[in-house]
Amino acid sequence: MLFRELRSAGLIVAYVGLFFSLLMFVPWLVSIFTGWKGGGSFFWSGFMTGFFCSLVIIACYGEQPKVTPRFGILVVNLLWFLLPILCAIPLLNSSAELSFTDALFEATSGLTTTGSTVMTELLSFDRPILLWRAIMQWVGGLGILSLGLILLPFLRIGGMQLFRMESSDKADKPLPRLIEISRSIIIIYLILSLACVISYLAVGVQPFDALTHAMTTVATGGFSTHDESIGYYQSSKVLWVSIIFMIFGGLPFSFFIAIFFTRNIPKSDPQIIFFLSLILLASITVILVDLTLIDLSFFKITQYIFNIVAIITTTGYASGDFMSYSGIGPVLFFFLIFVGGCAGSTSGGIKIYRFVILAQLIKSSLNELIYSRGVFLMRYGKQVVDQTVFRSAMIMITTFLSFLALFTIILGSMGLDFITALSGAASALANVGPGIGEIIGPSGNYSSLEDSEKFVLIIAMILGRLELLVVMALFMPILWRD
Repeated sequence: MLFRELRSAGLIVAYVGLFFSLLMFVPWLVSIFTGWKGGGSFFWSGFMTGFFCSLVIIACYGEQPKVTPRFGILVVNLLWFLLPILCAIPLLNSSAELSFTDALFEATSGLTTTGSTVMTELLSFDRPILLWRAIMQWVGGLGILSLGLILLPFLRIGGMQLFRMESSDKADKPLPRLIEISRSIIIIYLILSLACVISYLAVGVQPFDALTHAMTTVATGGFSTHDESIGYYQSSKVLWVSIIFMIFGGLPFSFFIAIFFTRNIPKSDPQIIFFLSLILLASITVILVDLTLIDLSFFKITQYIFNIVAIITTTGYASGDFMSYSGIGPVLFFFLIFVGGCAGSTSGGIKIYRFVILAQLIKSSLNELIYSRGVFLMRYGKQVVDQTVFRSAMIMITTFLSFLALFTIILGSMGLDFITALSGAASALANVGPGIGEIIGPSGNYSSLEDSEKFVLIIAMILGRLELLVVMALFMPILWRD
């Protein structure tokens, strides 16, 4: 049984790898029609990757096993640990001249939509390379949506069962229902991406930049074609387009599915209210603190709001160095790294709904303290929630903080200062991108780190994207028993 599941998991990974090999031809084809340099390496990368994946498909083809939690865990781990290696191949073969470590770091950051980069002087790179970085983040965002809306609720990871849609375990016809949900996700993702491209073009962004930034904005990824990120444009209009679509990327896509395909406005979701309220409150706080010190222009206020949204949604764009902000600004930005967007969005982080659950748990504990014999139901909005959901969410928060401490210690032992080690671990686990400090802050990048430090961050990025527990399950002996 285990061998059959491993073979079938390998088959799925090979099919996905074949899909990515086809994507590698896109920069090559675009370069043919546009005359860009550097497209040829993507042809050979796509050919070699596709050939290898085809051999694996032939070797692993056979009867499909029953979809079980173990099978889901095997598939998702194999996908997220092997795909970065495949996506690094075009970067290794390109004119970027990246080392294996740097190429793997860039590919992992792209697929997990973290947005950390080791590449500097981006305008000096061939456009096919910049396009490939955007493609990785855009497709990675789509994979994250599928992970959050379909697989994690099925696996009951971190309280995600709260957001279980009508998928395989509830529908009378599981496969058609699953296909329907996947199609809805893709359609909405394409609509938002196209709308973002048009919006960027409307405010004066050049076509290539509009396309690549739209892909990384909707995916809340943060890769840019400029070292200055979105700050390159120094335009309030461009920043506001980014703000709007980063917020869309941070909202649960189940919300959009309900609006577009059921024609019904969903009932109030506490995480959406909390998410939007946090953006508003954090923005007002930073602006009011700085109002007491300097005169603010509309552009400056826009920058504050932009950076707040970029951090909360884990997009990682920058319109300036927020470490230079006065007062509470830098401290607030550090804590916002952990928050993340809504469940079922492209954002990373701990996720908003878990903080909502934590608040409900604290409220319930206080009620029990005052009324020791009282029985209090715990709710998520109007929904009465089982204790297991709360327990799963709290386990996830505790696990996140434990791994944060672990990775901080590991990075610190490698020679990084405390701020760089802590913020690097936090930004990797939360899939945010920029950290805090001069080295990996918004005005720096990860190129100066040692290879060993980059490998630690690669592992942290994957662990953070897989919600930690999915990877930890691999080390449980019970998983491997038939």
